[in-house]
Amino acid sequence: MKKLLALICAAVITTGAYAQDDDDEFEFETESAISFNGGTDIASGYLWRGNQLVNGANFQPYFNFNAGPFTLGFWYINTFDGDYKEFDMYTSITAGQVTFTVTDYYTICSYGVPSALMPKFSEYHAHETGHTLEFSTDWESEFGLDASFNILFYGADKRDWEADPDDAIKNAYSTYFELGYTATVKEIDFRPFVGATFGKTTWYGDCSGEHGANVVNVGVKASHDIKITDNFSLPVYAVFGYNPQSDEVAAYAGFQIGF
Repeated sequence: MKKLLALICAAVITTGAYAQDDDDEFEFETESAISFNGGTDIASGYLWRGNQLVNGANFQPYFNFNAGPFTLGFWYINTFDGDYKEFDMYTSITAGQVTFTVTDYYTICSYGVPSALMPKFSEYHAHETGHTLEFSTDWESEFGLDASFNILFYGADKRDWEADPDDAIKNAYSTYFELGYTATVKEIDFRPFVGATFGKTTWYGDCSGEHGANVVNVGVKASHDIKITDNFSLPVYAVFGYNPQSDEVAAYAGFQIGF
């Protein structure tokens, strides 16, 4: 935590700029060096990399602290009936068109598994934790094409399909790659995408851990900002996805309120 705070402080200092006037006097500018943003999504479901984790109404609050190219954020999802809850933390740095992110996924409770049976939030022991850490690299082009590469490297991503008990505690290093393209048609943004895994995994596809590399996520997202007043617009979206490996289809819609 101390290292993280030091990193944020360094970002604040280095993202400030010196302005020189006609009298050769310098002034330290901190405009936009630090900012906050947050809000919540209200959605009818939740589809994550080809897996429908939530099939029902839910809300997804989020909060970001930004310091120059650095971001520290939190994201949470809770179904209206309380059957699924997840809390994620992440930190990222952006350099040009590329963003590097480390995410900590933590499922508080899932369908059929109450929170009392889940590992405690403070438990980070490699073989007992409910947390899963991921490193991601995201690229966005100026012409609409985007790509992301994600690998789970610590925590609750185990090779539990192996018959050998000693192998069941080893990290699976589940990997996911996604390619997308965004185009605007009549003020609606359409993003078709395709996602694939590399190697055996219990996180993607049918989650059985029995398959190797596969395409697990094909779909499209449509989004549009509905103008409510001159100063306020409501972002709405709809997502359709198909998982070729598990042969499952999912769709949901939602809107976002942010500040």
